[in-house]
Amino acid sequence: MKLFLATRIVCAAIFFLLLAGAGTRTVAGDLKLEAQLIIGSNDSKPQVSGLKPVASDIEKKLKKLPLKWDHYYVVSEKKFSVGNGDTKKTSLSTQCQISVRNLGDQRVELTLASNGQNVGKITQSLHKGQTLVAGGDADNSIVVLRQGN
Repeated sequence: MKLFLATRIVCAAIFFLLLAGAGTRTVAGDLKLEAQLIIGSNDSKPQVSGLKPVASDIEKKLKKLPLKWDHYYVVSEKKFSVGNGDTKKTSLSTQCQISVRNLGDQRVELTLASNGQNVGKITQSLHKGQTLVAGGDADNSIVVLRQGN
């Protein structure tokens, strides 16, 4: 009788632990992403008030690229998830829209649009720690996409 009661208690505890963890797990293949619209400038302070400098890790990556600017500022940023095989569309500004398709195996297809017209598409692996950088339609606009936490 004692063994039966102990077994029921252990099973109940395991059930509740599994139930508690079920709500916090993400589906395998889902990508949590962060997209930023960034402008490049040679001015040490942004010409538009309210813009903040990019994070230092992104700035280091941008400075390794053959871009002509000394400073980079975040215009907007969005965090979102994309399921395996799904596509997520979002606007980073009134003129800049992106569409991100999760191709599986941590590969994404990023489509850039300006005022509803496609202006570019790039397909790339996007593992944790990697950054996808794509030029926007404006001369000094850049879209940065990376996996979030």
